[in-house]
Amino acid sequence: MSEAYLSERIGTGIPGLDEMLRGGYFVGTANVISGDSGTGKTIFGTQFIVEGAKKGENVMCIITSEESKSIVREMKTSFNWDLEEYVRQGKLTFVDITDPSLRLQKSVEIAPSELIKSFKKLVESKIEDIKPTRVFIDSIEALFLAIESNYKLRTLIDDVFSVFRKHQVTSVITVGSMYNLDNMVEYGADSVIKLGRIITGNNLQRSIYIMKMRGSGTINEVRVLNISDNGMSVLAQSPYLE
Repeated sequence: MSEAYLSERIGTGIPGLDEMLRGGYFVGTANVISGDSGTGKTIFGTQFIVEGAKKGENVMCIITSEESKSIVREMKTSFNWDLEEYVRQGKLTFVDITDPSLRLQKSVEIAPSELIKSFKKLVESKIEDIKPTRVFIDSIEALFLAIESNYKLRTLIDDVFSVFRKHQVTSVITVGSMYNLDNMVEYGADSVIKLGRIITGNNLQRSIYIMKMRGSGTINEVRVLNISDNGMSVLAQSPYLE
């Protein structure tokens, strides 16, 4: 591993989380955000790239399951994050399923592994062109659900993650809890953060904890994840009522 990997950190933009990570993510790592539907994975990833764009960094958002205009609309109405303005400034680039390169590949019904190779080639080309510091993929299970062999799945996940590591891009990748695919994706990641919901009595609390982070200690606690009009933040308290 390079010295940059061992020492350089990048802030997540999520108040309270960098403390748990002992300073943020390592530069050039693949970081998975895992959880059920509705736990805040898309908000997390968007807040991560918005933090970079605010600082003048080039960032990229890769959408695999819907058109980018859906996330643009959702983030504007929920948190007043103007993603279109960052696009106009040249700070944010979207890669989504409406990209002509991918639509062409899907139309001829090629094998899933070939589609992933095409996706990887497209993403690598965009990274080399844009040179982003941060990339957000939402959500990666759409790429891998059709892969039946666990061995091939592991190899393809590693191949995709290696693109970001090779170019020293810090990536946040969301994965949902389905068909055990999340376990395979988590295994190949440099860090895994789990988002959830905890019901105690009549109270529903969002929760967050760090499942793993290679090369670093972390605060090993389950904490409250708060989502407000300003976005996401981590509170220094347990979601379990005492």
